Amino acid sequence: MTKKLSKSSLLLTQEELQKHILGMTLFNDLLARAVLEDKEACEHILRVLTGIKTLVIKKNKTQYVISKLSSHNIIMDVLAEDANNKLYEIEIQKADGGIAHEKRMLYYASTIINEYFFKGDQTYASVPELHIFYISQTDIWKLGKTCYPILKFLGDTNTPYNDGLHMCYINAEVNDNSSIAQLMQYFATADAGDFSQGKLSQCINNLKTTKEGLATMDNFSKQIYEAGINDGRAEGKAEGLAEGKAVGISEATIRFIKNTMLSDSCSVDQAMVKLHIPPEEHQYFKDLLAKEQ
Repeated sequence: MTKKLSKSSLLLTQEELQKHILGMTLFNDLLARAVLEDKEACEHILRVLTGIKTLVIKKNKTQYVISKLSSHNIIMDVLAEDANNKLYEIEIQKADGGIAHEKRMLYYASTIINEYFFKGDQTYASVPELHIFYISQTDIWKLGKTCYPILKFLGDTNTPYNDGLHMCYINAEVNDNSSIAQLMQYFATADAGDFSQGKLSQCINNLKTTKEGLATMDNFSKQIYEAGINDGRAEGKAEGLAEGKAVGISEATIRFIKNTMLSDSCSVDQAMVKLHIPPEEHQYFKDLLAKEQ
């Protein structure tokens, strides 16, 4: 039976929640998801990254999953579409070791384009224009630049080759004092008292300091956990596992547990408490994580 908390215990939980959230940066999955779901905050980020001050987002989806039956699913931090039907994908990467970054982005690009190029009477000219921004904490290329746009030219000429796919690697480690670098410095702190980033700053201040914002963050953490459990049960059934036996867990939930451990320098048990995973299920998830090591 679950122990009923006293009023004082609930107040302590809220205080701990606020302290935890105040320390989050935009390299924390939970805060990034809440912020990127806010259309105006997401719009501000894309305006800075593209340099298009009039860019207007028509639709944005966070943690958007494209399922592939014959290959690896992809889970995007945010996929947005502007008023001109151009697509923008933002991927926020904390770790830089053991990942083939360029191959990952190639796979993401091909999967997104395939998903949004509707078959039928359309010609290849209808393939959507896609902009991918890969944001990392560290300079993964170690060349001392904030931005690494991928440039394409015809042969050895200066004639640009434009196939509609645009990629740019951006990091928060190198500060060249550009507007993008200033945005990245803000990503690395996400200080509730820093209002230098317009609508993005307003969104973060709201999420970190108001009752409504804290409630939103609390709900997000619960939704992440529930989504992981539900996806896991579906995966387990698809593999023919019986009810009551071990079930799968979604990639998203595993990633949130790991990132919480990294961003907060905490143990797996502490991370699961922060993500509202019931105590009786902690060992189950610890066993799953142990299998990945």
